[in-house]
Amino acid sequence: MAPLQAASLFTVWAIGSGGESLRMWLLAAMVWLMSLPLLAGLEGALIAMMFFEPLRGLLRRAQYLFVNYSSEDPIHMVTPIVTMIAMMVLVRKGRLQQFWSTPLAGWVTLLGIIFFLEIFNPLQGSLFVGLSGAMFVLVPLVWFYFGQAVQERFMHRAMKLMVLLGIIGSLYGLYQLMFGYPAFEQYWIENTDMYQSIAVGHVKRALGTFSSAEEWGRYTEIGAIIALGFFAGTKQFRARMGWLVCAALLIGGMLLSGQRTAIFGFMVGVVALIMFSARTWRTGFARVTMLLVPMALLFVLAQAPTDDELWSKAEDERVSAVLTHTQRGTLKPTEEDSLQIRFQNWGDLITSVIPYRPLGAGIGAGSLSDMRNNPDSDLPPIDNFILVLAITCGIPGALVFVWILLRASWLSARLARTAESGTRNASINRIAAALMPVLILNSVFGMTFSIYSVAPVAWLLIGWVSAEALRARENNEREVLVI
Repeated sequence: MAPLQAASLFTVWAIGSGGESLRMWLLAAMVWLMSLPLLAGLEGALIAMMFFEPLRGLLRRAQYLFVNYSSEDPIHMVTPIVTMIAMMVLVRKGRLQQFWSTPLAGWVTLLGIIFFLEIFNPLQGSLFVGLSGAMFVLVPLVWFYFGQAVQERFMHRAMKLMVLLGIIGSLYGLYQLMFGYPAFEQYWIENTDMYQSIAVGHVKRALGTFSSAEEWGRYTEIGAIIALGFFAGTKQFRARMGWLVCAALLIGGMLLSGQRTAIFGFMVGVVALIMFSARTWRTGFARVTMLLVPMALLFVLAQAPTDDELWSKAEDERVSAVLTHTQRGTLKPTEEDSLQIRFQNWGDLITSVIPYRPLGAGIGAGSLSDMRNNPDSDLPPIDNFILVLAITCGIPGALVFVWILLRASWLSARLARTAESGTRNASINRIAAALMPVLILNSVFGMTFSIYSVAPVAWLLIGWVSAEALRARENNEREVLVI
């Protein structure tokens, strides 16, 4: 009872003191609560972190109820600490072979070594900048090894959890659009200096429970594909209708996030899901054609809203303004000024920056920490994770990452085509195969592998695919020996 009594005393003291004392005690309690399931096994801690990450943005803003705004936020240390503890537990069990045993493990380990070495790259400035960058990319990469260690039942539960949390976050985002931001969130918006894109015309876009609209869009995009995957793999009528409703809610949240990249990624995922769910490639192509023909007509015939229509929306027309922004960016993506500026920035980086830093400028280059510590940095907004890796970790790091994505896509496609229909494992493998091209697209047009709640799930999925490919190969070898 002594630890519980001490914790009670510290809680009373922290509440009485308020401010920084209360925040640090609450964060320490979060670390303890998420680490506690490790006493029983790895999967409980993973579920705890997956539950925390989509709520991190809301919890971060809620802390300003009792502390003043500061650019350095210790809440970002919670998940990295628990992740490192979980990794030490995994290694302690004698699973050193996990670093090279599966088809993708060796490549991911090589990429992790590159990430680690780039922490100490002097071109990025201080070591603090490198450590800050590692939190965004190196810590999520560790989840690859968790994906190799988990069981099928866990993956099924984790995917269901993403659907549930995506719906909860989207409902809160709808509340923000309809009634405005609460006072503590409005305080954060007024003080933050690194989120200019929150404005859409005369209104502020919603964030849901997430840290940014991009995170909201990516999370609901993945959740909607998962829901449709379970819809396709379930035979019971009530369950199918339930998954269909979940998919509709998540699609609605994705549209309200105003992220056109998430919408195009969702379309790619649906096409891939249809192909992998069909019994034959011919049937899959027929279904995809039936889906794409009306969509193509819609893109050709529909009239996209103009800038004047977007700016004509009043401040109380938040839902209408965001949907107009989404419609404009989806129907006429090539006419968006932001897309043209993005292509121009990419061209300058490929021709003028990357060739002169072939081994990278440090894992923290271009991160928020780098922008705050190096005001003279001349790097423009990139919004392309592959090019970010080419800048931070050099050309070798970017090539290794691209190879991992392509190899994982190939392995997941083979698993999806050979999965036995009607089983839970088949649904998981088909969803994984449908998500891989989505991750590729979102890595070209976005920063998916550095987003708080999405990057760990993406690496977890790749780890699962790698382990499943190894298990499938071993089963085939046993069958050959038996024959």
